[in-house]
Amino acid sequence: MRTPVKLLALELFDQELPQLQQAAKILSEHLPREGWVRSIRKSLGMSMRAFSRRIGFKEPASVKELERNERAGSITLDTLKRAAEALDADLVYAIVPRKNLRDTVAARAREVARQRIAPVAKSMALEEQALTKVQIDRQVDELARELERKPEMLWR
Repeated sequence: MRTPVKLLALELFDQELPQLQQAAKILSEHLPREGWVRSIRKSLGMSMRAFSRRIGFKEPASVKELERNERAGSITLDTLKRAAEALDADLVYAIVPRKNLRDTVAARAREVARQRIAPVAKSMALEEQALTKVQIDRQVDELARELERKPEMLWR
């Protein structure tokens, strides 16, 4: 059975989700083409050499590589943290769900329930004991509710 703590965590996350989605939208709309590091560094008037010293690189050429990796999406979080610190900035990192978690769990539960009920319904039909659409839907609904209480079973 789903523990109240898990349910509470899901509900709390869902309450914060609209704000997270709004923040993600704003950030994605203002993403600098040249990347955050280079954009902030240049806006501050900080040379590659000065940034290189602040971040602890031996060669300014490493700054070019860092900025290239950021644009390519291959930079590590650790390097981004160090860059943010060198720029007197904060690194903001988040994975923001597209829809609320309760809806994601409910949709997945219905999908899994349909997958589990379909072979049984087909087998019964072959044995001339076919279920009506209403009966199948009722079975899917019942199993989906049960699966929602045990979300760990949804992702196997």
